[in-house]
Amino acid sequence: MSFPLFTVTILYDNRTIQDDLLPSHGFSCMVENDRGKKVLFDTGESGPLLLANMQRLGIDASTIEKVVLSHEHYDHVGGLISLLANRIDIEIFILPSFSTAFRKKILDLNGDLKEVSEGMEILPGLFSTGEVVGAINEQGLVVVGKEKALFIGGCCHPGLERMVSTASQVAGQPVGGVMGGLHLCQSEDEEIESQLQNLKKLGVDRIAPCHCTGFTGMDMARDIWDSGYFTTGVGMKLEWE
Repeated sequence: MSFPLFTVTILYDNRTIQDDLLPSHGFSCMVENDRGKKVLFDTGESGPLLLANMQRLGIDASTIEKVVLSHEHYDHVGGLISLLANRIDIEIFILPSFSTAFRKKILDLNGDLKEVSEGMEILPGLFSTGEVVGAINEQGLVVVGKEKALFIGGCCHPGLERMVSTASQVAGQPVGGVMGGLHLCQSEDEEIESQLQNLKKLGVDRIAPCHCTGFTGMDMARDIWDSGYFTTGVGMKLEWE
């Protein structure tokens, strides 16, 4: 089995790593394989801001073929309308639990809605975790690697360990990298450290937390992973194979 190289680029986040890019509360990233196929994971809150960051990063929005939405919160789906304004051929992967109102809005714009199931293939080597049940149901993305998988989360509302464990099951290999919102911003310090240490024990050796992880979570992750920690923000890129 071949393992195509994937590049993940953060397009929307609370922080930025470049002065010419715009930060805002929310999350979006682009996952691109070595054949140029592009998948957008979440769309942030503001469509104009998302499109502005894409333009400044040299990304043509018309080349996005698929959009995967982690959950229905405004800071993850708000930019979709702008993306669809001049497109009718984008596949949009949503959860079975998405609301009727949201579905109607997208269908009225000729969006091609698809419900995910566990292990659904988005691109060769790139899969959805399927709907992970929790306080707020959610899906993440899994990139299959040569030895370990990369998990990408929007907010991880069902629980960080549950999301990562599901990703490992889907990939059929341990998760070696975790990227995205980890939803630790409302947790006590002891709980944050416990969850991060458990990830380390599961074999995660690279981590790139952002969005709802919170400053304490990011600081602790930096201390725990040291050289395996990646500073995130709009414009940050991570390669995986």
